[in-house]
Formats: sequence, C-alpha cells, structure tokens
Amino acid sequence: MRKALNLRLAGQAMALKVSANLVVQFLSLWNDPSRISIDWQQVAEFALYGLLGSQVGNIIQFLLEDLFPTRNTPVGDVLPDTLGYPKPPEEKVKDDDASKESKWRRCLKLGPDVSYRNIFLKLLLDQTFGLFVSGCIFLICTNFMRVQQLSGLLAVIRQRIFPLIKAGWHIWPLVAMCNFLWVPVRSRVLVAVCVGFGWSIFLSIFANRT
Repeated sequence: MRKALNLRLAGQAMALKVSANLVVQFLSLWNDPSRISIDWQQVAEFALYGLLGSQVGNIIQFLLEDLFPTRNTPVGDVLPDTLGYPKPPEEKVKDDDASKESKWRRCLKLGPDVSYRNIFLKLLLDQTFGLFVSGCIFLICTNFMRVQQLSGLLAVIRQRIFPLIKAGWHIWPLVAMCNFLWVPVRSRVLVAVCVGFGWSIFLSIFANRT
C-alpha cells in the first residue's frame, strides 16, 4: 500500500489535469465573448481529481498486479512486469519458425513467461471496475460543490457514469494493454496521466455539459 501512494505522481497528475482544464477554458473564453473569466472552482475540482484519481488508480494497479502478475516467475522483490526478457538457451534452434517467433518475442520484449490469461483478466477488470471507480471519482470531484444534496450527486453519477465509461473505451484498452506488457507497475498511472492529457481535455468539455 505504501508503494501505491505516491506524492510525486499526485503532483504530476494534478499539474496535467489543471493544465488540460485551463486549455479548454482559455479556448472557451476565446470563442465565447459572453464568458468573462476563468472558472477557478472547476480548476480546483480538476486538481482534486488529479490528486485522488492518481492515488486510487495506483492502488488499483498494484492490486491487479499482485492478483494477476504479468509474468509467471517473479524473482525476489522485483515486480514481475519489470523483469527483462530472459536469455534464450544456448541451444541451436532447429526450427526456422521457432527462430522467427523467438526474434519477434525478443523484439517486443515478450518472454515465454508472460501470462496472457492474467493480462486479459487485468484488462477486463481495469476497463470495467477501474473505469467505473475513476469515473465516479471524477464526477464526485466536479459536482459535489455544485449540488445541494447527496441525492443530487447520486443522480449525476447515475446519469453520466456509463456514457463516460463508454467514451473511455475508445482509448484506454490500448493504453492499458501496453501498460500491462511493457510498463513497470509503479509507472503505469503516470503513463496513463501523460497519455490522458487529451482525455483530460475531453473531461473538461464533458464537465461543462449540462
């Protein structure tokens, strides 16, 4: 759990979320003369989302890796996904097809110890439960100060969570697959945050929809 909580990651996520939101707001000011100022409350809401979302997301990534390790043979305290491709045995490869497959795996840094079953299970959970949790955190952070009662906040979540998840399926499955195969678990949320700069711009537009 301590490894999953990362203040540096939180700061980076907050900076990127706030930057994306400011980009959208500046563009809105440019295109809409009726708007006269920046919505600093929304900026603060995105900063809070960056803080909470990055930490919860990191915890989920560590839990998924503990339950379904990418590689079948962890060594010592090294995380399974941080291991390099094991050296092939020093035996002469007799079959040309096997040799080509070995070169392909080596090029992609995919060893024979990769568990594709675990990757599929992680992908499934990440793109359902993970996106649901992340979406709920986003909707709570951007609406809890704008509704008067808890029932209003729950109504917003019920109305908007599934469209948000469906929109996420356009980008996040590919990002998650690359993360599970090649990125150390401690860096996966940071990669998602960087890739998600454009996604954060979409979220800013999504948050402004009535």
